Amino acid sequence: MQMKFPLLAALLGLLAAFPAHAQTDAQSESAQAWKAKLSAHIARSRVFPAEAMGQTGEAKVGFVIDRSGKLVSRALAASTGSRPLDAAALEIVARAQPFPRPPLELKEETFYFVVPIVFNGRQFQVPTNGLVLSTPASGFAESEAIAAWRKAVTEHVRRNIKFPPTAIGQRGDAGVIFVVDRAGKLISNAFLETSGIAPLDAEALAMVERSVPFPKPPADAKDDLQRVIILITFDGTQRPWTGPSPESEKFLKSWIEDQAKLNAKSPTPSDAKLNSMLRSICRGC
Repeated sequence: MQMKFPLLAALLGLLAAFPAHAQTDAQSESAQAWKAKLSAHIARSRVFPAEAMGQTGEAKVGFVIDRSGKLVSRALAASTGSRPLDAAALEIVARAQPFPRPPLELKEETFYFVVPIVFNGRQFQVPTNGLVLSTPASGFAESEAIAAWRKAVTEHVRRNIKFPPTAIGQRGDAGVIFVVDRAGKLISNAFLETSGIAPLDAEALAMVERSVPFPKPPADAKDDLQRVIILITFDGTQRPWTGPSPESEKFLKSWIEDQAKLNAKSPTPSDAKLNSMLRSICRGC
């Protein structure tokens, strides 16, 4: 899968999408136990590309999960220098979901981690204490209104997805980062991660452009420009139900009309007549 790596600004935008974590919570025993459980959970995945056999390197993947353990987004924070290994590192994190849920003492709705993945020839390792629960600077913390707006924008964009017919039978993940101004106008959009499939990549950008104008950011937004990141999974291996075909609709309409004509010619018998018919049929039973 061909990858395009985000610049530092994109990574900062990813951090900006999520609230800050209290340092005391991050260092608590239950949080540390949860982090260890997450590391072991990721390490159980077994993804190693055949074309990268014999290669070594360390990748770092930044990823966000919600309170249910669902993967919200992921991005490469540090490259191994090998495209197959980098793609494998992202796939390892993707396949690890759903993740263990956070302890109740951590109150945030989303959590941002950076995990190192070390490749060594034919296997990989996740260092036991390598997973980092990131604590963004307080300036990156956002209000509940901004978080609600970001969620509304995400849902708004997802309603504009159209699976490209030329990609039927193919599956891929694409991540897009885009910038919206205070009026809900699209300023720019770019890939955070490409699917490697041209029609799907084109649709990932097109769905954002079709969503203009976006809901306006809340009035208390500190910045004039807001970054939003969306990760989309396109799955064309199973065609979704889109309703009856014209042929089936025509057949059904004809069948209903024929039934109506038959009913008109043969009205429902009265109860007395029906009982008489039954007695004649069952005589001698």
